[in-house]
Amino acid sequence: MNEFLDRAAAESKASKKEVEDKKRMVRSRKLIVQIMNGDFLSRDNFVKNLPFTFFIGFLLVVLIGWGYYAETVTKKEVNLERELGELNSEYFTLGSAFNSQRGRRTIAEKLKGTGVKEALTSPKKIKVNKYNFESGR
Repeated sequence: MNEFLDRAAAESKASKKEVEDKKRMVRSRKLIVQIMNGDFLSRDNFVKNLPFTFFIGFLLVVLIGWGYYAETVTKKEVNLERELGELNSEYFTLGSAFNSQRGRRTIAEKLKGTGVKEALTSPKKIKVNKYNFESGR
């Protein structure tokens, strides 16, 4: 309808937006300067929330410590599994060597030079019906 009013309204909206953008920039610059100076630490809002800030800091320290603990436990677990594998292989190697050396013929051959000979008869079980223990004789 009225071009002058429409242009004025559009210009005022644009100028308001520019003013708001400039204010945001100034606020952000002030915030950065306050952080660099340390002025934000003296505000009442920060002082009121100081216990919460310490609590969050404590939780961060616990989280970092827990991470280091988990890492050391994992390293120990890997080393123990490796050692267990080595011990298992050693156990089976020694077991097979023992089984090959405990045979009747192998023992007889090892005892040849001592004069001990292999028995030709099989061992027999001795049965005792009654135990007779005499005291004092």
